[in-house]
Formats: sequence, C-alpha cells, structure tokens
Amino acid sequence: MAASIDLNVAKKNLQDSLGDEMKLYLQNLKSWFKQKITKEEFDIEARKLLSENSVNLHNEFLLAIISRCQTLSSSLVPRENSITGKTSDLTKNSKPGDLAKHVKSKLNKLRRKPLASKGPQRFLVANPLSKFPLASLKGAEDAEFASRDMVLPDITMVHGRMLVCAWEVGLEEVTDTTVKLVMQTIENVLKNLLTLILSQRNGYKVREKKMRFAMGSSTKNPYQRQSYNKHDSRTESEATTVTSSGSHVPCLKHTTELREEEGVYQLALSQPLPPNPPVSMFDLFHALQSHPSIIPSHPVYETALQRAIHHLFHPSHENMNQEVIHQQEQQLAPRLASTNR
Repeated sequence: MAASIDLNVAKKNLQDSLGDEMKLYLQNLKSWFKQKITKEEFDIEARKLLSENSVNLHNEFLLAIISRCQTLSSSLVPRENSITGKTSDLTKNSKPGDLAKHVKSKLNKLRRKPLASKGPQRFLVANPLSKFPLASLKGAEDAEFASRDMVLPDITMVHGRMLVCAWEVGLEEVTDTTVKLVMQTIENVLKNLLTLILSQRNGYKVREKKMRFAMGSSTKNPYQRQSYNKHDSRTESEATTVTSSGSHVPCLKHTTELREEEGVYQLALSQPLPPNPPVSMFDLFHALQSHPSIIPSHPVYETALQRAIHHLFHPSHENMNQEVIHQQEQQLAPRLASTNR
C-alpha cells in the first residue's frame, strides 16, 4: 500500500478541485458525522460536485482523515502456524469476515479430529486446540455509532468533528492538546450532570460545604431526638482546633469504635426509602431546567434542552411508517447508484 498522504495536502488538492463548492462539501461531511446522511449518500453528493478525473481526491481525503483520527485500526497480520498454515490467497484477497470464517472452520475441524489410542490408557491426552482462542479481527465487525451503543465518543471521533468545524471557520489545524481538553470537558460536564440528577433524587452529604458524597443516603428525621445535634466528622477536615488560650492544637481523630457508633446512630435515625427507577429523560430535563448554570455555554445549554424535550415525545404511527420508508430508501440507494454508473 502506498504511503498515506498528509491531511493538509489532501485537503488542499480537494479544495483546488472544488473551488467554491468546498463549503457544500464540508456541510455534507458534517451531516455524515452527525448521522443525518449515510456514507453512500455522502459519496453520491461528493461525486456530483467532482468531475470523473478528480473522484480520487475525495477518496484520498477520506483516507487521510481516517489515518489522522485513527478510527480504523489494521487487522491482524496472518502468521505461519499450525492452524492457518502458510499465508495463502485467501488471506491476501479476502475480506476480514471471510478470514475469520476460515480460521473458525479450521479450528472446528481440528477439534473434531479423534485422538489415536494405542492400547488401554489411564490418561487421555488433552487437545490444546480445544481451548485455543479465536482470532478476533477488528475489521470484521461493522462500525456502529457511539449514540447507538450508548457510549461517549472517543478521542478519534472528537478529533474528526473538530477538524470539520475548524475548516468551516477557516482554521487549518487542530492540535492533540485541544482534543484532549475537549474530551476532559465532556467528562466533567457529564459528571456534573449525573451528580446533579442523583442529588435531586436522593439524599446526600456535603464535605467542606462544597463536595457532595454518599449519594443515596437517607436524610435525617427532624422529629427524632438529637438529630440536629449529631455531628458527622466526615463532613469536615479541620487539621487543628483553637483552644481557649488562642493556640492551635492538632485535632484528635475519632477512634474506630466511635465511628462505628456514629454509623449505627445515623442508621437508626434514618428512614428506609423505596428504590428509585432508573434515570430517565425526565430527570435530565428537570435538572437542566432547574439549574441552567450546569452548562455555562448558552448555545450548548439550549441545544441540550431541545434534544431532551425532543426525546420525551413518543413517535406516532405515521412517524414510524416514515422511518420504515426511509430505511427502505437507504437500502435501495446503493443499487440505484450502481445502476446509474
């Protein structure tokens, strides 16, 4: 395989070929990243903008982005062993899925092979291939979106999104430090949102009047005796105390027996609560609506609130029928593209 082309060089070549249509190309690329259009639709729109001789620039640009963001890793290199044997034409010219099926069939044949017995034996020789792990090829599995898998976007996805946003505003490069900073920001915002949602559902304790901990603990009953006078030493971390003479002396730490007594006393004063249901979109909507400062950026806050409201509505039968029609159109799009060539 030829050496991978630089991303800036590939972008410059594509921009020279597109000219003023580069903005429309970036909009289509951004729509593909946002799952608004499929990969096939994006290729069709790109070929409409490019001539037949410059379609390779589109492919080189996509390969450069993939290489830069490292979204697809290389598959396993076939080695000479007793299972797969020497590298054949199957491993060279076949897809990763065919290679995985070939390895699996070889293992099944070797597992079914009976062991030759010579006379009575007290111990049977175990077949080491019966516990041999199957080769997992990363390219054999279909790529899924992070929103469908309910996971956070990794650093490669964020890097690709930031590159497209930077090109739209006229910037040429996005450093790795900026991508890491955005990833840390996403994790902190998500942590603050979950902390706020859990604190609204259950009781909690506060340390140094700032940090919330012990999520899910029950609140003290004000009608119980000495419920307000009971002091929890875990809520403060004072190193010294001031005596009557005005001098600072080290604070005495509570013994294990005293802490156990405090825990039993707090458990006796608490009241059992029924288990809460899982966190839903209603909890997220109420948290965003009651604490707008949880997301400092107003455009990001408005977008998050709109998406939360949108997911609260259940689709009607008409919307579900339209979704089925849209899926059928997506399945027919590659066939139409192949017939038009």
